[in-house]
Amino acid sequence: MKNTSQLDMNLLEEMTQLEYFLVKKPISSPEFWVEWQEKYGKATLARIALRKISRTKRLSHEDYSKLRTLMGMYEDVLRYLESLKNIALNLRGMPGNMGVELDDDDMDLEL
Repeated sequence: MKNTSQLDMNLLEEMTQLEYFLVKKPISSPEFWVEWQEKYGKATLARIALRKISRTKRLSHEDYSKLRTLMGMYEDVLRYLESLKNIALNLRGMPGNMGVELDDDDMDLEL
């Protein structure tokens, strides 16, 4: 039996944690939008919460580094979900918002 490296174990753990954000409903089904909205909402709220923590809490260097990594992960998840949305809209004959990117100032909320 092949030995599993630490990298393999870390990758498996990360993929398991990210699996929640996979949209599994067919892209042409109405259920797709329900699932997409749920996952997009959760990722957006997590990103907002992390931003608030970074601005209002004193964090150790290690925690701040973890926070930045998590923020990057949620940015990647949101890009994935946006690309799925654009594909679904294009399949329906509606142009998606290709090329439109939100920056940090667009997502600022006073909580």
